[in-house]
Amino acid sequence: MNIQKMREAMDLLVEELGGGLLASDIINTSDGQSIVGVNPQPAASALFAQATSYLKKSLEGSGFPALGRYWLVDLVDRKAVIILPLGEFIWGMLVDTQKAPVGLILNVSVPKIISLYEEAITE
Repeated sequence: MNIQKMREAMDLLVEELGGGLLASDIINTSDGQSIVGVNPQPAASALFAQATSYLKKSLEGSGFPALGRYWLVDLVDRKAVIILPLGEFIWGMLVDTQKAPVGLILNVSVPKIISLYEEAITE
């Protein structure tokens, strides 16, 4: 894993979302620890790692289709949490949807950062 490339992916997200990105972490799912972050939130990182694992197991146990590219929580005050499950990692972000529309994030920014993340993970 190339941590510098992970930082580049995070930097791209910061550049793309500007003031709309409130916090973001690439989190190891095995221990809930942030590998790279912007305004890191350690408690949130650990909890979202657990929640993602629980959500995956719940979907599997219920006979629903598996979790896809992301899951999203709509919060009050036009905020949202977006979680990208990426194998042994998850990428979590807290965003202000007034400054960074969800459609822009999911359709433009996420494909770019995932591409850089995948480069980082293979090195």
